[in-house]
Amino acid sequence: MKNNYSPEEMERILKSNTEIPGSVDQRIRDTYKSLGILSDFRPARRKKRKAWVTIAAAAALIAGLGVTVYAAGQFVSARLTQNGNYLTYALNVDPSEKEAHEIRVTPDYVPEGYVYQTDGPYESKWYNEKTEGIMTIIPYNAAELYLDSRTSDSSLQVAINKDSYVKTIEIQGMSVDIFTQENTDYIDSDDTQQDLYLFNEEWGYAVHVYLDGTGLAADEAEKIAEGLDIEVLDTTVPYPTEEEIAELNREHEEANKEAAASTIVSGDHIRGINDTLTIDGNAYPIYQGIEYQTEDIQVTDTLSFDDFPKENFIDDSASVLGEYLNEDGSLKPHERFTGDGGKTTESTDAAFIIVKTKLRNTGDTAMDVYLSPFLRYLDKNESGDYTLLDPDLTAGPAESGWAGLTADGFPIYQSAPDNGGKSVLFTTLDPGEEEECVSVYVVDKDRLGSAYMEYFDTGAAAADTPELYVKVKE
Repeated sequence: MKNNYSPEEMERILKSNTEIPGSVDQRIRDTYKSLGILSDFRPARRKKRKAWVTIAAAAALIAGLGVTVYAAGQFVSARLTQNGNYLTYALNVDPSEKEAHEIRVTPDYVPEGYVYQTDGPYESKWYNEKTEGIMTIIPYNAAELYLDSRTSDSSLQVAINKDSYVKTIEIQGMSVDIFTQENTDYIDSDDTQQDLYLFNEEWGYAVHVYLDGTGLAADEAEKIAEGLDIEVLDTTVPYPTEEEIAELNREHEEANKEAAASTIVSGDHIRGINDTLTIDGNAYPIYQGIEYQTEDIQVTDTLSFDDFPKENFIDDSASVLGEYLNEDGSLKPHERFTGDGGKTTESTDAAFIIVKTKLRNTGDTAMDVYLSPFLRYLDKNESGDYTLLDPDLTAGPAESGWAGLTADGFPIYQSAPDNGGKSVLFTTLDPGEEEECVSVYVVDKDRLGSAYMEYFDTGAAAADTPELYVKVKE
């Protein structure tokens, strides 16, 4: 069955769920990919977050973004609230009213250069190879909406910035809300993110269209909305049972506990300069027989390419760094977000951390090992343990170049040669072989007090995992 909607009917349909391209996650994955280590690194500390937003009536936005509740007796109802700079949507679905039909959405209009991908990293998306732009269409049937409304892991609870709201239009009788954010990740970015949300109260389905790229016309999202072909199919899907909902909520609660535990670092994992760092290789065979020794850590305001040759900088870090260097080799102030949820920035100063590390393979087989430790931030608790911090999640770099210099604690410079074939962060140590490496990092000066070097990275930090830490500045 295909429902053919009149122009007056269509704008009330979809209003939906949005998958936020993890500003941090995606940037990190892009960095991994550029370094050739996507398969080697697991940014486990950064949980992917799906931001699903069901859009309500525009009246709520126009009337000061208060609370809007759909009339009683509707199959699906939504409520919109404002909290500070954010908008949050809640959803109610009555499964007794109607079966949950599958839907199919096809765009009649696609922006120029965006091509549908059947496989690869952009599978089921439209990708613009020239601009690296992405368009995604995400449909949600009534059963999916009902599950979202009943689980504590509801993506509807994720807020969107109220300043991104542009307007609400009517298409085929359905309300379509359009949001646009320019420079979504960094203040020096020319990317534009456009989102449109349609919500169908009668059939209980939603559609979210996410469009990202450079050179997008202001009305691209509107053109896409006008050209959406939405089919309500004969096939139905069951609503989740109470048992299934309870199990999902239990799993979410356990995941939250694990996430909380993953930020705790035992005080026993803190080491000092010249300590021999080793872990149980039986539990973590990738580190069997491997020893690290932090020989020296220096913090300096200046760096000279005469002392640190450009050929040892990772990727294009040397050229990017050059843009931020004063004539005396000190770093220019850079902008970072203030963490208030908006685009407010503050200027801050930075310094260099120079770490000298000795690596040894005491085992009987050749091993691929990290050349450099990773820059992490820890806060000591009253118990003597530490909490792993990620300040970039709330007050991250506001400039794309600076973000590249500080991505996930990577060094920008390594004196020792890598193994070439694996990735720029690894080297191969034969049995009995020893290597010394000087690594350089960039750090905001006001974060130096919580800065540590992390060895034996396994993608998780907790009391029962092997990461060991050496404090940068005593």
